[in-house]
Amino acid sequence: MGSKAKRRKEEKFKRALAKIIEKDTRDSAFEFATVTDVELSDDFKYADVYVDVIGDKEKKEKSLEKFNDKEGFFRTNIAHQLNPRFTPELTFKLDRSLERLNRIEEILNKDEESRDKEDKQ
Repeated sequence: MGSKAKRRKEEKFKRALAKIIEKDTRDSAFEFATVTDVELSDDFKYADVYVDVIGDKEKKEKSLEKFNDKEGFFRTNIAHQLNPRFTPELTFKLDRSLERLNRIEEILNKDEESRDKEDKQ
């Protein structure tokens, strides 16, 4: 399957998971969680699901643990919603891209401030 078709399938899974989290979960661990990306393996048997959770590190880790504990629930619901030929095994991971972006911005801002100070001298 081409990468374009694979990406479409990943987007379908992402939307389905977001809908399941929004409508079918009552656990507070999922309350401030967003599915940011889904990466399917080439054989579609495995999927890495990236989630972003609002909160401190402890809340994020607890939410991630809950996501992985409820993997069967999410898999079953995806199977009912999308009727895929295969429902992949899901592994939930924290999306740290926003944290990395903030860190890079912080470094760039400090560097810019340093240059501004040097220019003034």
